[in-house]
Amino acid sequence: MTSTKTLKNSIISVIGQILTLLLQFVNRRIFVMFLDIEYLGYQSVFGNIFSILSVAELGIGGIISFHLYREIVTDNKQEIGKLMYLYKWIYRIIAAIVTVLGLVSCIFVPYIVNDSTRSIGYLYIVYFLQLASIVAGYFLSYRRTIYAADQKEYVTVEIDFFANLIVQVVQLGLLVIFKNYLLYLAIQLSITLFANVLIMLKSNKDYPYLKEKYKITREDIDRRNMIPDIKNFLVHKISYAVYGGTDNIVISALCGIKYVALYGNYFLLQKGVLNVLFYRLLNPVQAAIGNIVYSDRNKDELWNQFEMFDVFSYFFASYISAGFLVFFQPVIQVWLGSAEYLLPYSFVIVFSLTIYLGAVWEIVYKYRSVFGDYKQDRNCMLLSAILNIIVSVALAKPLGVTGVQIGTFVAFLPIAYGRIRFVVGGFFGQSVKKYLLKHAGLFTVVLAEGATVYLLTRRMPITVGGILLRFLVWGTVPLAINLLIYFRNPHFKDMCGYFKNLLNILLNKIKPKK
Repeated sequence: MTSTKTLKNSIISVIGQILTLLLQFVNRRIFVMFLDIEYLGYQSVFGNIFSILSVAELGIGGIISFHLYREIVTDNKQEIGKLMYLYKWIYRIIAAIVTVLGLVSCIFVPYIVNDSTRSIGYLYIVYFLQLASIVAGYFLSYRRTIYAADQKEYVTVEIDFFANLIVQVVQLGLLVIFKNYLLYLAIQLSITLFANVLIMLKSNKDYPYLKEKYKITREDIDRRNMIPDIKNFLVHKISYAVYGGTDNIVISALCGIKYVALYGNYFLLQKGVLNVLFYRLLNPVQAAIGNIVYSDRNKDELWNQFEMFDVFSYFFASYISAGFLVFFQPVIQVWLGSAEYLLPYSFVIVFSLTIYLGAVWEIVYKYRSVFGDYKQDRNCMLLSAILNIIVSVALAKPLGVTGVQIGTFVAFLPIAYGRIRFVVGGFFGQSVKKYLLKHAGLFTVVLAEGATVYLLTRRMPITVGGILLRFLVWGTVPLAINLLIYFRNPHFKDMCGYFKNLLNILLNKIKPKK
């Protein structure tokens, strides 16, 4: 693994995400000072609709990415150029399809948004503003892929941050002056478009051969097995769109639009913190994994590396799930200034457990993503989508938002199993049963850690000082238990050695030259 590139990508990604998250926190705090939080619910619900419409993308981005890994290893500019040129034209077709689907889907808006205080005409304006932003993004976003596959994701992270900074400062200034949500939304939706334009200009300089026109033949598509991959991945796309894109719709339709906005506070915290502490660290690892898998490394060496990352994922997932369990409520109350923005604690428990499952098996997903062959786990994805709809709808009325989150938790299990079977059993040839039993035992440890941290912190005050006290408890209890379990484990020692190596690289980079 190219440790220097991976480290650079990770550090810049984390710094960029921290700064972006701070901007989002300030943005949301100022928003609730000047406008009703209900407005944020509209944006979340329509965002879910468009995530479902994204099935029109057919997984082209992921399919192109794993083909790029192979060509980048050999620096085959001709094939890289062909892949990116094909990507560009497919995305233009997809933009047209999403436009048509978006226009047709607008008829469902009155049935999805429940208990709205705004007119249907106003809702349609919000809807079409978001649709225009989504469609415009397809024309330029494909250029991001080349940086990720080439282990230069730091380039897009830097551009995204500066685009966010400029646009959000303007956005907040106009919000304070005009207190107009439509103006606020229009400016916010321009962030990605602005960043994509800058990335396009930058990529023209870094990869000048991408500006050329390439002749794409049927043979180019057939020899890469793209059509079967697209067919199989379509099931993945539809299933994951239903799994990840229906919660807000179900909440809005069965619980009310206000609960969508409240859920959005928790989702912002979860997404922001995980991006800062975990996903931004691991995103660059995926490109490195892609390069390694298509090299001549042996399976035993790769399995040991996977086990090391698996230990790291557990350490992080156990920490972060316990953290969300004890910090969600007090942080949101202090941040937004009132307990009226809180959801029930039962929701927090289920949400924290869902976060654990996603984080502990994120590394499995990173490995799975570099292989293609989407036929292998498509049935698991389909089962997940069905489970999510059935369980969420069935429990939404009796249990409210908590019931919807239970549906999300249950539906993630088939997704995880399909990926584990593919990677652990299929690629590495290891025992899936043994791997799952190990994680079942670790899950019981996580439950014990969460319960302990909660009992020790539940009576602490809801203040900044109380949050700091919680931080001390959270920082010691999971660490002590995890070290007790893992301190003799060879993969834990490998993990410590790996991060020590990265730290040495970092120190050498920042050490002043004599």
